[in-house]
Amino acid sequence: MTTETENDFAHRADQLYAARSALADTKRPQRRFGIAEIVQFLNDPSRSLTSEEQRALFADPRLRADYRRLKAQATTFEMPALAAASSGNVNARRFDGGSITIHPSRIPGQLYVILRFNWPANSPRAMLLEGAAGDLVKRALPSADQQGEVMMVLDENNDADAGFLRLLSDPTSTGTFVV
Repeated sequence: MTTETENDFAHRADQLYAARSALADTKRPQRRFGIAEIVQFLNDPSRSLTSEEQRALFADPRLRADYRRLKAQATTFEMPALAAASSGNVNARRFDGGSITIHPSRIPGQLYVILRFNWPANSPRAMLLEGAAGDLVKRALPSADQQGEVMMVLDENNDADAGFLRLLSDPTSTGTFVV
């Protein structure tokens, strides 16, 4: 190689290094949260929303309206907030189509959540809870037995279980059951 070729090669390597460094320093564009992600969230019992996705959902009025419309189409039962006079946590709730009760276990920190559906053949696959402050928690549900009963054993020391229990026992939260 000649000196001129070596200099040209070194110059190109410097330019390539500078270009790659500049690309590495730029932030990648964030993926937009939209209708496709909402549909996936509502149809996949195991899909949850990240905190960024929840913020995007509740910050955009049009997206929130689309979410409500799509949720209404996917919902079998709704669990309304309890009367305004309710204070503190509750351990039983009724809704059109069934009821929910929360019972302590003999094991400290463990609770039984029992859902009873009036129509066992069409039991929902997931429960979506929404808190008054905008919290959103979804839980996949096991299949109901022949009597329409679903029993879950939850641990208050598990963050996911604790968040679900907090919203479930909050009288101001609402819920929907998704098929």
